[in-house]
Amino acid sequence: MRFALALALAAGVASSASAQLIVGNDQTGTTSLYHIDVGTGAATPILTTATNETKPWGMAYDPATNTLWWNNGGTLFSAPFNIAGLTVTNHGAMTFNAASINFVALGWYNGQLVGTRNIATEAVYAIDTTTLQCTQLYVHPSTYDFGGLDADVTTGKLYGLTDAAPAPQVRGLYEISVTGMTQTFIAGYPGTETDIDGLAVHNGLAYYVTDGPNTTQASFYVYDIATGTQIGTLPSPFTGSGTFCAAAFIAPAGPPACYANCDGSTITPILNVNDFICFNNLFAANDPLANCDGSTTPPTLNVNDFVCFLNVFGAGCS
Repeated sequence: MRFALALALAAGVASSASAQLIVGNDQTGTTSLYHIDVGTGAATPILTTATNETKPWGMAYDPATNTLWWNNGGTLFSAPFNIAGLTVTNHGAMTFNAASINFVALGWYNGQLVGTRNIATEAVYAIDTTTLQCTQLYVHPSTYDFGGLDADVTTGKLYGLTDAAPAPQVRGLYEISVTGMTQTFIAGYPGTETDIDGLAVHNGLAYYVTDGPNTTQASFYVYDIATGTQIGTLPSPFTGSGTFCAAAFIAPAGPPACYANCDGSTITPILNVNDFICFNNLFAANDPLANCDGSTTPPTLNVNDFVCFLNVFGAGCS
């Protein structure tokens, strides 16, 4: 009963918070990372510089730690997400087999940062955010050019946007199976668009983010993944032309189907030490989702929640 109450509370918190689309491009001069209100299309700068800190090639969001990740070429950046502004950490250069490496897209998939390249070797890579060392997860056919990448945290599925595809396939949105080593066509590009590099996915919707400028690429595009159809547009805030652009979708972390699977992982064993790290981060952030026992007497977050989490972890996921 207390566990059910915790799930109900968490669901209420998740549904009451606003979702955010975060975008940026690598246009010259002073640039910004923007928060886009997906309901109204209003764009608000959340970080503005004249440096590479605001010229992203790829972007991803880790909901378990509320961390926004992005890169410019081979340099990785991060910041705790705060719509009022970002405090940036420059993590330095990423490597693969002891050599420097860059990525044109990032995503957060199965509890880890992943990226894709548009030059050899074209693949989905896992990026260790501590060591910055990268490993190949799936070397896909080089006839695909996945310049946009993101995973839907509500389904665990990974998607990529490609400007090129082998005949008879066409440019567009594909579901990427890392374990099955396949890519499955979902939807094409709208109208006469041929170059779209940013992708964010959440709750069955894919946001195609164009490079700019907004005088020639005025819109971002919203697609329903289930039907493969365009269902809307959002105005682009980019005033200059970017070679690359990036996007991430930030939504309040709702409870997974199994509460003990805090990080929402989908690869067995789904219950592991990362779930304890996830829960500890929620507790440290005073997140209501950490109120495992559903208590209402202050302080609602206390040692009993750790005992509760140990119990539900021990019970496993059915």
